[in-house]
Amino acid sequence: MERSMKIVHLFLSKTRKIRSNRHWIIAFLWLSIVLLIALPEAIAWRDGSRYIRFFTSPFAAVFGLTVLSTLGLLYALFSHYGLAWLLTFAPVCLLAQINQMKYVNNSKPLFPWDILIVWEGLKAAGSMADPTQIVSLTLAVSLACLLAAVVIIFMLPKFSFTASRKRVLLLVVCLMVLTAIGVGQRFRVWFPGPTNNSAQVADLDAEYRQKGFWVAFLNNITGLPEIYVEAYTEETIRQIAAPLPEAATCQESFRPDIIVLVSESFFDMTKLPGIKYSESISPFFHELKKQNSIKWFSPSFGGQTANAEFEMLTGFPLVLFSPQVVPYRLYLRKKTESVASVLGSAGYKSFMIHPYYKNFWSRNTVIPNLGFDAFIALEDMTYSERRGGFVSDDALISEAIDILEREKKPVFLYLMTIQNHYPFEAGRYDAYDDAVKVSSEKLNEAENGLLESYANGVLDSDRALRRLVEHIKAHSNRPTLVLFHGDHLPSLGGSEIYKKLGYELDDGKLARHEVDGVVWSNYAIEGNDNAGYQMCYMPMKILQWAKQPMSVYFRFLESMSQNYSILHTGGFYDSDGKKIAASDFFSSEAAYDLRHLVYDLMFGKSYSTEIETVDFADFRGFF
Repeated sequence: MERSMKIVHLFLSKTRKIRSNRHWIIAFLWLSIVLLIALPEAIAWRDGSRYIRFFTSPFAAVFGLTVLSTLGLLYALFSHYGLAWLLTFAPVCLLAQINQMKYVNNSKPLFPWDILIVWEGLKAAGSMADPTQIVSLTLAVSLACLLAAVVIIFMLPKFSFTASRKRVLLLVVCLMVLTAIGVGQRFRVWFPGPTNNSAQVADLDAEYRQKGFWVAFLNNITGLPEIYVEAYTEETIRQIAAPLPEAATCQESFRPDIIVLVSESFFDMTKLPGIKYSESISPFFHELKKQNSIKWFSPSFGGQTANAEFEMLTGFPLVLFSPQVVPYRLYLRKKTESVASVLGSAGYKSFMIHPYYKNFWSRNTVIPNLGFDAFIALEDMTYSERRGGFVSDDALISEAIDILEREKKPVFLYLMTIQNHYPFEAGRYDAYDDAVKVSSEKLNEAENGLLESYANGVLDSDRALRRLVEHIKAHSNRPTLVLFHGDHLPSLGGSEIYKKLGYELDDGKLARHEVDGVVWSNYAIEGNDNAGYQMCYMPMKILQWAKQPMSVYFRFLESMSQNYSILHTGGFYDSDGKKIAASDFFSSEAAYDLRHLVYDLMFGKSYSTEIETVDFADFRGFF
């Protein structure tokens, strides 16, 4: 204890000498400024070449001005340089560290709206990432901030000034600079008008690369990106709806149960060459695939299930939004039309079951707003047996079977699994006797372990699908429609394992986003041409196959699907599978109508829902 006190006394005495030395003061002042400007950007990206490119560009000056203005603003408020420096340095470095962690996980920087779901992010980090890495990184940044703060606060004099006019002037100037930078020109969503011949979609990644983390972060505080519409009025919506084909005739007495089983990261592994399996990896899937299969194109790869789910439920294509936006996090805070709400108008009771936290991806808010009658999450499940670290697909099917046996009304079940979620650590299924063994001579031991864990999740999902269909065959006398597919392809070491196995993800035909699916029913449905559709067409196809009434928007999608099959940031394709230029699509009448209808339902007054295409009252009366 005595020795510690001597060390503290020595440190303080040295500090007093340094603080009285003018040259040391100037040196530490410059050091603190350099650290404040240079360190956060280094933490944010951990990329030397990117760092050098940025600080040799003109935007580095704007970045430096932003940081110094933040420092000046706090200095004017507190009249203490050390405190102002700490209050600038610590939050900026903390946000930069969070940015780096997010960028590593899903290749997207930190946006201001991400702060709204920080608790969700912590849950995800705790269950889906390496906690040791997270803790060590957080401690390292915190320790660096603490040490730097001690040095700055103790080594520098107070640097206070009491002249109120000067402080007010500094405060006003810094506030004006930050406001000007904060509301500065953004990379906004822009669609072509009659005199333009090209389309440009917002690229927030480019904004962060060009402007630096802190400036781009401030820029995006000013507002959320929305869909651009030229002339949104009730009359515009009615004019769009007027020429749509008449809705197909629907039988009042025909109400099949509808089940959409979305398997986390499901991929038809038989497409990967050079792999040996101890047993067939997805036998039931391939049995059904021979009968009725379809290809879907997901907006996501390796993650961001919420974006795929957004398209599958609402029918709104993600290509209309900034590619860095997750609509579940930012929008859908009011009642919004979806396949669930349309089926609800026809007398269905709709359920979503997902064995993960209720508030993840803001589903606790979004799902009720999409018209679901019930959302059964991890906290609500009767069956929650785990397998491979997460709640099993089999437990999810048990929940679904309970509903099918209990409900007298026709039901719409949207089942989103969690068992085969990233990360696919080696050994996840070593404790199970029924686990499949997987290996490839093209992969090293770690990669084979990863692939084996993923393959066992695929096999269990196939078993769950079999159990569901066989239960319906044996115990249900109601017509039933079942869709099974993945939400996106898995990230297998990013793209590395795909490359080693010779599977080309970036083939120019959206292979990275191609999701195989099957459709099963115990009644006759129209066959599929298997040309492939964007996931936004799924709600419309469900209503088609179930022979249920469609709203104006889904009738519009039905019409548009005859000309455009895929609407993706990676490419636009017509109904014949021919790639078309993005500018050709965005300048088309179909794109104009699409944007206005989606805006109407998401941000506007939902005029289209007041235009009845089928007398839903007749269907309500039937039940």
